[in-house]
Amino acid sequence: MHNRADGKLSRLFGMTNLKSRALYLLLLLGQLTGALFIILDGLPEFRHLVTYPGEQLPFERSDNLAAPIMIVAMQVAYWYRLRCVPLPPQRSNPILSHLFLFLGRLAFIFGGSLFGVVFFRHLPEIHQGADLWLMFRRGLQLVASLFALFCVTLELERLGRTLGGSQ
Repeated sequence: MHNRADGKLSRLFGMTNLKSRALYLLLLLGQLTGALFIILDGLPEFRHLVTYPGEQLPFERSDNLAAPIMIVAMQVAYWYRLRCVPLPPQRSNPILSHLFLFLGRLAFIFGGSLFGVVFFRHLPEIHQGADLWLMFRRGLQLVASLFALFCVTLELERLGRTLGGSQ
């Protein structure tokens, strides 16, 4: 009986809605932080691939688990949000709608650029004797990064469309 009354009070005062919004924002922030990390962490490698197509990036001790951990965290946040946390109800806000749609497109543009440079410029010119195991590991991480950026793009577009209302 006591739990039932607490539930009614929470709904009456919007506590469940407040918790849901806070959780949504936390999950979105996790995804955006991960996307920013992927982009900033990958910029030096991206520049190297553009400047020296076909030259394999050397393995460095700084190649650590931070990027794979971030990708997994982004995926957990994305899929948990998609399955368990509804988009918060919003009033129409065209400015925020356009901002989130724009951010989603930026994330997708970076992912598309990275895909194009690696698959259409770098790989066709890869030097003989390249470390295939290192290429395989980095290739898996690249595909996982691109998929994570794609998921962030979808999330930002969902939020942008929700904020766009009937537009």
